[in-house]
Amino acid sequence: MTWDLFRSCLSLLVVTATLSACGTPLGETSDFASDVSAAGLHVEMSTDDTDTGVPIRMDTLAERIDAASELAAQRGAEITVAVLDRATGARTVGGVNEPLETASVVKLFIADDLLFREGIGEIALTDDDYDLIRAMLTESDDSAASLLWDVFDGPDIVERVARRHGLEGTVAPVDFWWNTVTTASDILTWYDDLLSSRAGLDEPATARIVGYLLDFESTGADGYDQEFGLPDGLSYAVDLGSKAGWMCCLDAHWVHLSTGFFGNYHRYVVAVLSRETVTYEDPEYDGWSLPDTSIYDATEDESAQHARDTVTMVVEEVLG
Repeated sequence: MTWDLFRSCLSLLVVTATLSACGTPLGETSDFASDVSAAGLHVEMSTDDTDTGVPIRMDTLAERIDAASELAAQRGAEITVAVLDRATGARTVGGVNEPLETASVVKLFIADDLLFREGIGEIALTDDDYDLIRAMLTESDDSAASLLWDVFDGPDIVERVARRHGLEGTVAPVDFWWNTVTTASDILTWYDDLLSSRAGLDEPATARIVGYLLDFESTGADGYDQEFGLPDGLSYAVDLGSKAGWMCCLDAHWVHLSTGFFGNYHRYVVAVLSRETVTYEDPEYDGWSLPDTSIYDATEDESAQHARDTVTMVVEEVLG
């Protein structure tokens, strides 16, 4: 069985178990801390690193993030790394630690808002809407995101999600969804709320989002490599769910984000945010030197590859 097929089967089992079991207890063990899993089931979450598949020394994270930041700076990038251990509540944020445009990571907020509003009876979603949510999360399909954004209130989506989750550094855009601004800390909070069944999402909605993140495609709908960062840097991780974001160019910079969770019972949440300088000797895009990714296909762009490699390197240095 190939990895892609295994991951698809695993995601389907997670969603199916949630829709059928809806909170069925999975057992009692005194050595574990109780939690509600991403699938909405009551499970027992281990507090022992050996149960995660990728043990993380949280006490040395700050030093490793500092070292990775220096390496990234040598490549022309400013990075922020945030890590949350959901079993202990330990949270570390390092690097430049500044707000950054979300690019496609805001698609998480779009899915959250729509499924929450459906759960409280405010809106009714169709099968086509569900297909758009799936494409938006697994393939990072921009057309799907734009359709949902335009139909379901645009910037108000971000404002509602930020208010419901208490995301103090998240700001809705005045124009396009990809210009939403957030922080690494806010991303950790959003994922933690999702995986802990907080902030109002019902079990089927939670299972849908988590299942899609576990089933992410290796390339996006536009052909762009989505495996930079967490997937490439943590290829051995247990139960890795991922949502990436990328765009160019803001003030002559590439923006790349790699976010997600991994470990048994989705113990760890990670967000890596990068802004990297774009440089070319000569213009390459119809007389322009910067590839506007809303217009041009930059999947084979050397500067994009360099920026993706930077994010993967940071993940390997901090968590490898």
